[in-house]
Amino acid sequence: MLVESFRPFRALSLGLAGTLVASVALTAAPAGAVETYPVSGTTVKLSGHGYGHGHGMSQWGAYGAASVFNLSWQSIVGFYYPGTKVVNLGNPTIRVRLDAVGSGTLSVFNVAGLQLAGTALPAPSTGITQYRVRSTTAGLQVDQRSTAGVWTAYKTAVSPAVFSSSSGLVDVLLANGTRRAYRGSIYANRASSTSVTPVSVLPMESYLRAVVPAEMPASWPANALRAQAVAARSYAGYDRAHAPVGRIYDTCDTASCQMYSGVPAEYASSDAAVAATAGQTLTYGDSPAFTQFGAANGGWTAAGSQPYLPARADPYDGVIPNNANSWTKSITVASIQARWPEIGTYSRLRILSRDGHGQWGGRVLTAAIDGSKGSVTVTGAAIRSAFGLRSEWFIPTGPPPASTPGVFSPGDFTGDAKADLLAITSSGALTLYRGNGLGGFTGAGAQIGTGWNAFVKVLSPGDFTGDGKADLLSINGGGDLFLYRGNGVGGFTGAGAKIGHGWGGFTKVFSRGDFTGDAKADLLAINSSGALLLYRGNGVGGFTGAGAEIGAGWNVFTKVLSPGDFTGDAKADLLAITSSGDLFLYRGNGVGGFTGARAKIGAGWGAFP
Repeated sequence: MLVESFRPFRALSLGLAGTLVASVALTAAPAGAVETYPVSGTTVKLSGHGYGHGHGMSQWGAYGAASVFNLSWQSIVGFYYPGTKVVNLGNPTIRVRLDAVGSGTLSVFNVAGLQLAGTALPAPSTGITQYRVRSTTAGLQVDQRSTAGVWTAYKTAVSPAVFSSSSGLVDVLLANGTRRAYRGSIYANRASSTSVTPVSVLPMESYLRAVVPAEMPASWPANALRAQAVAARSYAGYDRAHAPVGRIYDTCDTASCQMYSGVPAEYASSDAAVAATAGQTLTYGDSPAFTQFGAANGGWTAAGSQPYLPARADPYDGVIPNNANSWTKSITVASIQARWPEIGTYSRLRILSRDGHGQWGGRVLTAAIDGSKGSVTVTGAAIRSAFGLRSEWFIPTGPPPASTPGVFSPGDFTGDAKADLLAITSSGALTLYRGNGLGGFTGAGAQIGTGWNAFVKVLSPGDFTGDGKADLLSINGGGDLFLYRGNGVGGFTGAGAKIGHGWGGFTKVFSRGDFTGDAKADLLAINSSGALLLYRGNGVGGFTGAGAEIGAGWNVFTKVLSPGDFTGDAKADLLAITSSGDLFLYRGNGVGGFTGARAKIGAGWGAFP
């Protein structure tokens, strides 16, 4: 596994919790869908995609495109920046503000050939080890340091004081106390009476030798590195072209611009990538393009501020497994309350809108965080920033609850016209007990599957695919809905197929075949607000349209059962049990609703788990 030594995101504004989701569309949640995640326990687990803002090139995507699909650098940048063109803009000078040095003073180490404003400085043999530039009320003061560690005044200077050397390198003292060599010249610009702004001034191609390996591992494929070199060159060119008049620098050396770490960052392989693409820059409308990039987009780019930064599916991001494409993180309820104390005791997260692209409906745009005292509405970026998430593309998930199914009836699962039972053990073994049609079983249970403890719910809708064979539906901890097609003889045809997501947040999901009178198996679900939703099966393993609300107030029931036709009118009914143990009958009308009011048909049913 490669170590992520590169910076995870381009300049951007950085930016819950619970375990249940409601009212989520089955394929891609629209931007207006509302998801509700009530609190469950003291820790919230999130699953997410992408690392960074998602605009422009995915670095892991470039890796996958180069290594798996053998794409050229031209094809890689063409995919991530559609509509741009490649031109050669030569090798202009670029000015980089050195935040790694700090703004108090600038100190450079004395080496043979060191110059100040083009004039040679005394050689190291004279006992001078360093020069520094500090700001005073009168201007810039240059001091020199002896081998004994004593600073004395050397001369005054006009701003900027410029250091260079015959070797082309200048060694600078960083704010953390270490020494680093930079190519080109180092400018000390007077910023105020007490501070200077250090700036590295050098040719673009020399600058890129330090940028490319700081942004992408130098061990990655040549065409990925070349794509990175072109993107970095274009990004720097954009910064250079848009620097305000009078500003003393074009860009900076941190993640707010591009990482620039001087000569120690350079590698032969990335040097080769820079040389192979020398001068090649992406432009749009004859100007350098704003070529944002980040570690990973999770499989879908996010729309940026330019027409060549569209939202689109990315087939390359994720083909090389990595923890930037998909990730998990746990946060505490206490941290949520500490960040937004005005909400009181945290109760739930409501995701109000997403961008509509990719799994779960894509990146979170807005959300509401609810508590005992009130609610706050925030952006997905704010949540990301508050808890150090890798991106705004996330969904609350959680471990399977204690109600993970143990025993259930699929009806006739073996094709012998006799009802069977299925059971899931604590180790996840799916076991078939063949009914003998006389109130017992034929032989012992037979294991027909493993790993079924990964599902928080398993449903037996009967024939869900229209082939006359009983099928199973299951929901995992992430809310994904899977279809297992029965083969009619006690097993399955092929592996489980994912047919929806967002189902983990329904408090109850159940099915007993056809509820709408069209001879196609349906699903019913109750969300955290108590709405009863009908999902009409299409008879071929999916659904017709989105869920339709057919009732309210169903969160008063601790259990809802779908027994099929319970009243002898050939229409599917529902049974529901309240917390006080009352058993109610809801007569189905055969077209997706109910006939008349509910009827209480029993009491004391709360004693049964």
